[in-house]
Amino acid sequence: MRWFVVFISMLPFSGWAINVQQPIAIPEVVKFADIRLRLSRGARKRVQEKVDRLTRAKRLFNQILDRTNLFFPLIEKTLAEENVPQDFKFQALHESMLIGNAVSHTHDVGFWQIHKVAALDLKLSIDHPVDERMHLIQSTKAAARFLKSHNQYFDSWLAALLAYNRGRAGVVKMFPKKYYGVKVVPLCDKTDDYIISVVATKLAFEKMAGKKKHSELQLFVYDQGHHGHKLQDIALHLKIEEKLLSDYNQWLRTSVIPHNTNCSLVVPFLHTHSNGPKTSMLKLPKPLKTVLPERKKIVAVEKGNRMASCHSLDYNKYLAVSKKFPEVSTLKDSRSIRLIKANGKLAIIAQEGDTIAHLANIANLRVDKFLLINDISEMHHPIPNRIYYYSAKGSKGGVHYHVVAPGEAVWDIAQQYGIKQSALLEKNRMQKADPLEEGQILWLRFIRPHTIPVEYK
Repeated sequence: MRWFVVFISMLPFSGWAINVQQPIAIPEVVKFADIRLRLSRGARKRVQEKVDRLTRAKRLFNQILDRTNLFFPLIEKTLAEENVPQDFKFQALHESMLIGNAVSHTHDVGFWQIHKVAALDLKLSIDHPVDERMHLIQSTKAAARFLKSHNQYFDSWLAALLAYNRGRAGVVKMFPKKYYGVKVVPLCDKTDDYIISVVATKLAFEKMAGKKKHSELQLFVYDQGHHGHKLQDIALHLKIEEKLLSDYNQWLRTSVIPHNTNCSLVVPFLHTHSNGPKTSMLKLPKPLKTVLPERKKIVAVEKGNRMASCHSLDYNKYLAVSKKFPEVSTLKDSRSIRLIKANGKLAIIAQEGDTIAHLANIANLRVDKFLLINDISEMHHPIPNRIYYYSAKGSKGGVHYHVVAPGEAVWDIAQQYGIKQSALLEKNRMQKADPLEEGQILWLRFIRPHTIPVEYK
């Protein structure tokens, strides 16, 4: 378990008593996901010590158990939708004890304790309006994506579990290849502590966790025209206290729900609340009307060295260029036949089966430097036919503008033109998590003046 601090207490506890099992005997075989774990005597001793520690303080154990009754239903539903084994809910329990605003000493945040770099790689939004690491459903989906990808890579849910804490490189070093795809795996006194801890958490809580109602509340998902509205107005509409609604939506950092977030509101109702719905999806007869932002269609034209706004001009003279990006050329006498020049920089085109370590090694580059140059984290999976650079990317593109194509992300465009992702964001006055829209015009060489709005073609 990671050490963490909590800034705001989310979960009131009424002292609802539950009898803690005394003691919990550790079996020789424990099933996790689709794998049977055979515990040696030394492994059972380590698991027993952790189970005893989790169950020793009766009041604390009851509080944690009450949280599982509140949060497990939504976690279980999300894991089922993502085709991830239900046992991984105990990983979330181990990571944060289901405290949504938990922050570790290494700055991991939320229910699944996700670091900022990993969160961005998992497509979670972290900006001024929202931090999706604190959103129960969005963070569970992100964790599920990570676990599925590593299960596919190692053919082992146990290796995927270990990768969540140690990274892919850590699994390669610590998890023997002979256990890839194997359904019976031995655990011994030298097994990594993270696996032992998650197994202990499962054994301590599995017989009672999520089996009863929370002592006071039940959570529902609300996603009906809430974008653009104040949390205060939504609370009034739902007839619940604004403070209570805010406590269970701490992913929201402003008083207004942003238009560009995929997050639904998590709504807590008291068991005695007359408006409490019967299903996990909250449906009201008259949802709030969504407030849509105005889409700017002003375009810009250059006049000398200055930019002026205009309603009728377009970018055709800049977009109709003969150059195609990335500009790729072969290298003579290179150390590897795979090395190329892309946009004037040493690079390589990824192939099926490539790993980060392998790509870095081709040019004798340290992995951490390779990650930094390409604006990626160690959890990134090399994309076949995508260019990766070995020398620092520039701050300007080879052309003035780029029109966003369907499905493109900021990172894709930065790699295409050999531009630092931070420079591309700065030129367009964007945050890293801001979504792109098809037809949106991005500036590649100069910073878009603040007087000129986002434009579309």
